[in-house]
Amino acid sequence: MKNKILGALTAALITTSALLQAAPTVIVYEWAVQAGKAGEFAAALDTLQKSEVSKDRTAQLHLESIGFNGVNPATHRVVVLYPSIAEMEKWNKKFVGSDAGNAFLESISDISSPVGQYMEQPLKSWGTVSNEDKVFDVVRLQVSDPAATLAGLDALMSAPEAKDFPGQIWLVQVVRGNAAPDGRVTHQIVVGYESLAEMEAWQDYVLTTNAWKTWSGVAQKSFVVTNRFTVDWLAVYDHNYTLEDFD
Repeated sequence: MKNKILGALTAALITTSALLQAAPTVIVYEWAVQAGKAGEFAAALDTLQKSEVSKDRTAQLHLESIGFNGVNPATHRVVVLYPSIAEMEKWNKKFVGSDAGNAFLESISDISSPVGQYMEQPLKSWGTVSNEDKVFDVVRLQVSDPAATLAGLDALMSAPEAKDFPGQIWLVQVVRGNAAPDGRVTHQIVVGYESLAEMEAWQDYVLTTNAWKTWSGVAQKSFVVTNRFTVDWLAVYDHNYTLEDFD
């Protein structure tokens, strides 16, 4: 009985008030960029990433366009992967008030609006982690049973039917910024492919397998999907760090 109570308390803590840990960390900034201004936004970000202040850190940064985002008005995401929260904090202190930072914020102020930001930490990945994957299927979740969700994904990706999976899957926990235009989010499943065609071919196959049927049963009992969308990597900047390092 004691173990059951402790288990329930742990699950509740993970679901409702995630604690920050010394672990690889993702920061996601969502932006609504005006129609026809995406090129200007990308150019401003490129200038910032080539500045000395941006290079002086350990991080990988992606500029991503968002597709099929539902009620969320964001059109683009700037996603930054850090090896730790401490590295994120150290760079933010350099960025705030810097000439390069001020120039970037000024250059995008008339063409874009911030929609939201949140912090994530990875729980586990499956498949082949690679920068070659440019299209990502993002499934936003409100999870009631984190342990079952993780175990169910692990079983799915360990099944013989999944041995030819061509991409990468990440289960991540949203540790700050759970409120969003598309509903409260505790976790995300992020699946990377080299193309939409590769995504379509894999999904056509995996949906017919017994492993997927088992996973579907776990999913129905463990979480609610609050939104699902795709992102395309438009630009990637490796500042002494890559996706492979993050894994």
